[in-house]
Amino acid sequence: MRQVIRDELARRVPALFHACSSVRNRRYFRRQYAGLHREVRRCLYPGGAPVVVRSGPFQGMSYLDEIVWGSITPRWLGSYEAELHGVIGGLAGKGYGTVIDVGCAEGYYAVGLARLLPQARVIAFDADFISRGQAQRLAKLNGVEDRVEIRSFCRHGDLAPAHAGRTLVVCDIEGGEGDLLDPGKVASLCDSDILVEVHEEKGVDGKMEKLLMNRFLGTHRVQKFASCSREAWSQSHQSAWQGLSSAWVASAVAEDRCLGQVWLWMEAQKVPES
Repeated sequence: MRQVIRDELARRVPALFHACSSVRNRRYFRRQYAGLHREVRRCLYPGGAPVVVRSGPFQGMSYLDEIVWGSITPRWLGSYEAELHGVIGGLAGKGYGTVIDVGCAEGYYAVGLARLLPQARVIAFDADFISRGQAQRLAKLNGVEDRVEIRSFCRHGDLAPAHAGRTLVVCDIEGGEGDLLDPGKVASLCDSDILVEVHEEKGVDGKMEKLLMNRFLGTHRVQKFASCSREAWSQSHQSAWQGLSSAWVASAVAEDRCLGQVWLWMEAQKVPES
């Protein structure tokens, strides 16, 4: 019955539903992660030193010191979604004019990509009003607020390129990717590079992955990445967590995602003219 009520509220008053969810989720995240955040901050940024990302493709990015969606410590360390670091690191020099980040949360990718791609305009979307405020603060903290626009809900018409050059779409919307990333409804997706986190329906493994691959295999070069343990990362990036006791490292890099989580990197075979 509760789920039926939630579904009806989400359908009838989506703005109110998402606002209530935002507040409720932050309360949970505060209970879950506040102690970890305090300890990691004390060890890695002593004496109230400014927080910066310590490794990875966004190394050196100034960062927030507050509760975000999930644990913030993998962003501080730079281990966040390490499976994608090779892809992210290869984006510079591709001539992107527009970056569209759907499900931007507090702005890790929106602001990180604005710094990495100084020629690009970034349009970032999130239904969570708290996340939108955090993304705006993060953009200002890094001096890219003039190139990062924060919006709420993303619809098909919002995926069209806004500026000259190639378009990069980054998408993490908890299962909504099947509806949004449809080249039959948004023709420009055929020419856009797309990095999407795939969310399967409970008990239906591989359905969303197959749907997206079938849509884009004819127009894109598709690579699949699956989540893995952070043990190897921790061993090879000791300088990133230097100052943090080894007993805390496993908790600090944990992203609370299932092993086998899939991302698809879909690079358009046809490159638009600049």
